[in-house]
Formats: sequence, structure tokens, C-alpha cells
Amino acid sequence: MSADGNIFSIVIPAYNEEKSVQDILERCLAAAERLKTAELGISDVEVLLVNDGSTDKTEEFALSVQGVRVLTHARNRGYGAAIKTGFAQAKGQLLGFLDADGTCDPEFFGKLIGLAVKDRLDVAVGSRMHPDSRMPPVRIVGNWAFRTLVNMIGSSSVTDIASGMRVVRRAALERIYPLPDGLNFTPAMSVRAILDRRIRMGEIPMPYRERVGRSKLSVVRDGLRFLGIILDTSVTYRPRVFFWTAAFVAVLAALWALTFSWGAPSTPLGHYLRYERLEDWMIFRIILVTWCLSVAAFFGAVGVVAQSLADVVNGEEPRNYGAWFLAAGALSWAASLFFSRRLLGSYFSTGTIPNDYWVFPLVGTLFALVGVEFIAFALMARMARLLRERDRERSLAEYQVESGIR
Repeated sequence: MSADGNIFSIVIPAYNEEKSVQDILERCLAAAERLKTAELGISDVEVLLVNDGSTDKTEEFALSVQGVRVLTHARNRGYGAAIKTGFAQAKGQLLGFLDADGTCDPEFFGKLIGLAVKDRLDVAVGSRMHPDSRMPPVRIVGNWAFRTLVNMIGSSSVTDIASGMRVVRRAALERIYPLPDGLNFTPAMSVRAILDRRIRMGEIPMPYRERVGRSKLSVVRDGLRFLGIILDTSVTYRPRVFFWTAAFVAVLAALWALTFSWGAPSTPLGHYLRYERLEDWMIFRIILVTWCLSVAAFFGAVGVVAQSLADVVNGEEPRNYGAWFLAAGALSWAASLFFSRRLLGSYFSTGTIPNDYWVFPLVGTLFALVGVEFIAFALMARMARLLRERDRERSLAEYQVESGIR
């Protein structure tokens, strides 16, 4: 279906909303007339209702409203699936959607379109997170928790990541898709928009009232789905955060092993600082510390490489960490030789290794292994850069062909 840049398409997903569907459709049609202004750049407005396999009279009541296109799923496929069906069938390059339960005012689309036009946004969100909102308290708390989690991963001024009233530019859908079919459609869209630097998203407070009929949102079940999609999408765009968090936990574990006695006469670190020697009872603790620090170095490096590869996949420019990894690898090997110098000196001079030197091969091996890891990651970082350069050259060649440039 051809798309028109001056048409604004309103998509309304509906599942068993017979009590409110006629009212929301009539309100949308009334608002549509006031949205056709030169200021907003809208010449026409279409209203599409997607009946998502309703088992009540939702479809019948929707068909009775003149001027509305009604699309029907033979079976219930989910909130997100209904919106995506509406987007696929809509004519406009500017797309809006809201719930069929009457909680949102269709007149507010005017302000969302105005915000999108003024600030050149790809996604404009109506926020329910304000003092005058009639949003249930449990959802306010949940939304605040999800927003806090998202802001820990990617900074954003958006407060309502699950809002069900938005305006989206069709051109941005290619960047935002794929999106889930369920109620986690909106938080997934928010997280993708926040983490993708090429997508501009903003919000303004909107009126919000209690819904007509019973809510289909399960606080626990859908809350877990929201959390899952936030974490899943965040790993896709910001894997570095998760790997670096794991590395930080490993470092804390190493410090804990060094500074807690666990029933021993003293802590390993405290004993060494006091007597300047390590005892046999510390061997397992030192092995644990060595393992934790090795894991921390591994996860830290994996985070950097994973972020570079994610940048390539998402069309962003990866940073060049190859030289840093090579330098870190060389320093690790130098540290390995430094800690092994007494052991090696004793072995080459006497042919034996004193028993009190047992800690040195552990520490030296740690640095040697980390050095190998860093050198391997330098090659992987280089590979990410080469992949990005290849994609850039391919895009340039395709552009030249399309433009007739030789």
C-alpha cells in the first residue's frame, strides 16, 4: 500500500473492548478533523482499528462506526501484533497509536505531532508519569523501576517507557523493528529508541484516566516480560554494561577473598602486610583470587569486543581498541616475567624452586593468561573495524549504483 507523507494514521489495537470501542472511535474521528492543519502539516487522517481476535462484540460495534477501517485477526495474536498489522496497512508516513480502553485522549495527538515536528523526533511519547495522572499506583512504581533500569544502561529523559499513546515516523520503524507481539511492545520500542543513537525520542505529559472495563495487564506476568525485553534489548545494544558489571563483581569477589578471614588466623592481605610473607594455609585463597582476577580481565575485554561487534551490527562506528589490547597484552606479559623472576632465577641457578615461592607461579600464570586473552581480543577488535569498513564501502557502492555515479 502506498504511503502518503501528509496522512496521519491512527492505529487502535482492540481485544474484547465492546464497552469502550465505539466511544474511542468516535472520539478519534472527531479529533481527526482538528488534526488537519497546515501548522501540523497533516492533510488527512485515517483511523484503523485492529480487532485482535475478540470473542465479544468489539468487531460488530467497530464496523458500525462510519469512517473507520476495521482489520481483524482470526485469532488473538497480541497487543504488539495488532499494532504492527495496523502499521503495515496504514497509508501515512506519520503513525500514531493508542489503546481502545478510553484511557487516552485522541485530541492529544495534536500535541504529540507538534512535538515530533518541532523537535524532529522519530518517536513522540505521551507520558502518564505526572501528578495529575490517574495511573494506578502499582503501575507508577513499576514504570519508575523499569525507567531507572533503562537509564542505568542508556541515559534518557523519557519517564514513561510503557506509554500506550505515541506518534512514530514510519522511516524509523526499520531501526526499531523487530518488536514483540505482546504487551511488552511499547517498552521494547522505548528501549530500542533510547539505545539507538540515531533515533530521536521525546515526551510530554498527557491526560490519563482510568480505563473502561477490566485491564488485561498482569502486573507480575507482564512485568517479568517487560523486564525480560529490557534486558534482552539492552544486551543487543549495550553488551559492554553487562560484561563490565560481571567483571566488577569478580573484582569484588577477589577483594573479599583477600580481606576476610573465613575462620583463619588473619586475612591473607593483613597477614602479608604485617609479616611480609604468605603461609601455606593461604594457597586456596590465592588460587581463588587469581581465578577471580582472571575472570574479571576476561569479562572486561569481552565487554569491549562485544560492544564493538554490536556497534557494527547496529550501524554505528566501533571504537578502535586494537592498540589498547596489544599494549595491555604486552604489559601483562611483562608483569608475568616480573613476578616469575625470583622463581626463574632460583631454578636456573640451583635447579630447584624453594617452597616459599609457590605464590609466584600463580600470579605469573595469571598475567600470562591475561596477556594471551588481550592479544586475542586485539585481533577480534581489528576484525570489528574491518567489518565496519566493509559495510561502509558496500553502502557507498550501492549508493553510487542507485545514483548512476561511476
